[in-house]
Amino acid sequence: MSISGTPELSEGANNKSLTPPTSGSTRDPSDVEGTLHDKIASDPCNILVYLELVQRYESKDAYDESRKVYEELHKRFPLYSPLWTLQLRGELQRDEFETVEKLLSQCLSGEYANNDIALWSTYLDYVRRRNNLITGGQEARAVVLKAFDLVVEKCGIFEPRSSHFWTDYLSFLEQWKPVNKWEEQQRLDMQRKLYKKMLCVPFENIEKMWNKYTQWEQEVNSLTARKFIGELSADYMKARSVYQEWSLLTKGLKRSIPSSLNTANKNTIPQSAEFFDPAQLQIWLKWIRWEKKNKLELPEEVLKARIIYVYKQGIQHMLFSAEMWYDYAMYITDVSERQQILYTAVLANPSSPSLTFKLAECYEVNNNFEIVQKCFEDCAQSLLSKYHLAMVRQDETLIYKQRKELTFVYCVYMNSMKRLSGLSAARSVFGKCRKLKNILTHDIYIENAYLEFQNQNDYKTACKVLGLGLKYFQTDSLYINKYLDFLILTNRDAQIKILFETSVDKVKDLEALKSIYKKMISYESKCGSLNNVYLLEKRFFDRFPEENQIETFTDRYLIQNQNLIKKLELTYMDDEPSFSGDTSDIITKSSKRFRESQEYNQANKKAKQGPLIPSEIIDLLAILPKRQYFKSALLDPQSMINYLNEQVELPKEAQ
Repeated sequence: MSISGTPELSEGANNKSLTPPTSGSTRDPSDVEGTLHDKIASDPCNILVYLELVQRYESKDAYDESRKVYEELHKRFPLYSPLWTLQLRGELQRDEFETVEKLLSQCLSGEYANNDIALWSTYLDYVRRRNNLITGGQEARAVVLKAFDLVVEKCGIFEPRSSHFWTDYLSFLEQWKPVNKWEEQQRLDMQRKLYKKMLCVPFENIEKMWNKYTQWEQEVNSLTARKFIGELSADYMKARSVYQEWSLLTKGLKRSIPSSLNTANKNTIPQSAEFFDPAQLQIWLKWIRWEKKNKLELPEEVLKARIIYVYKQGIQHMLFSAEMWYDYAMYITDVSERQQILYTAVLANPSSPSLTFKLAECYEVNNNFEIVQKCFEDCAQSLLSKYHLAMVRQDETLIYKQRKELTFVYCVYMNSMKRLSGLSAARSVFGKCRKLKNILTHDIYIENAYLEFQNQNDYKTACKVLGLGLKYFQTDSLYINKYLDFLILTNRDAQIKILFETSVDKVKDLEALKSIYKKMISYESKCGSLNNVYLLEKRFFDRFPEENQIETFTDRYLIQNQNLIKKLELTYMDDEPSFSGDTSDIITKSSKRFRESQEYNQANKKAKQGPLIPSEIIDLLAILPKRQYFKSALLDPQSMINYLNEQVELPKEAQ
């Protein structure tokens, strides 16, 4: 792929969308790797299947094969940092330093530069292993310190959960044993510089680090301690306040990532777009909006880098959220860079209509006809694969959703080709759609008919298209309704009556049939004769004797699709919202808002009170030894939290 984000065209793109996915049902059950490859082919965005295959290969020491799987993953998800981290940690365990160096150059620089503290910490591990302080001395220490400073610049100053990194950096300086006074002073200057940088950053252990810093200054020189502490105090107070505000804002945010292949599961790896949590997305977007307010009063350039860091963190966890990617891309002002982000977004979300359309727009501006075409073809192919999977599962709801979505993409594809290259290109797309007549919904025929009519003012071609669609959707009440709307718009009186008479006995949905009758009664009332209206009404009431006669009468007098008789006179029959000027309606809405506000406040009070502590827990706490009896912690709480987040999967009922 080029730097501009232009994908390479694949051969046979025009016929690709007609190819169903291959089935692995004939494969030998003992061929586990082959079965996993089949799963990847049918669902190329399922990261857990890739990682299961990696584990399988690594258990057999087939590391070249596992690297190929990782390579596939990185091509599809180049900005998903945990995958790079997992591979790097595995390679470091096997001392594959040459491979690690190549991977680091791929994921930390260039157009796919990742920015994640876990990934950068792995980079630090590599640097420290390659630069042994015992054998390398001062030169090795200088390299490691430079690496630490690079991590500070890239993500340390942006990450609220960077406590482990800062502690690691401080420990590295503290473990330095100077051999002379000059080195001792150099170390003290470096420590003070680090404290000054760290205590301006809002992160989780800032208060603890502040206490450590003040104690350290007192130990270094009690005479100068007050001066240095006073200089840093204001920045620390601001950073602490900002962190507290951030903590409240992002309460409930889940940021678990796998620490190893064994901890890669549904809790730590993003699932497909159908399973991502919209509540989590809203927290991420709220965090980004909050960052844009610049609470830390940062310079413009630093603020932009901080916001981009949060966006990159957001897409780690909202990998399959189209809104997250779109928001990130639109924040970037550089056109080429925005196009690159959208291209990466579509790699991770190949069946996303919104991301595909936006990427296609970027290419369309430059008149890249073939690339625009490929964007739509790839999206259609992905949706078609999902349709075939739904067919295998026999999930009727999912089947209809995929049909509807695929049709929608083809409708936009057809209109885009007309806009970019003329009517003949749009007709070519419609020709492909006709080959998928058993899959696509009726919307493609309606859309093509309007396209033909609006661009050529030729109702004949449009009517031929709609007549063609009638062969496949003659019992579809929605199609009949839309067909009637078009004929009414173009004033095709004879064809309107023919369509009504030939369809009225074929539609089985009674509610839909009522709407067709009412549409015809309204049409005759405006454009026909009163005698025809009466004849239609008689047929309607013979078919539906339970219908309210005056209500049917009022429907004849719709003005701009509004039933003003109901709104102005028979108001008790009106189910739609009243006019905005209606005072009683405003009072009703205000009362409703007040009641909802009261209920919300009461719910909040109950939530703040919290659940009562069971007596068994109180009894247990009473008999436990006091913390003063222990010189060191016996249980690392962070390790326990990580274990619960990564390994324990609560049943849905408990969630």
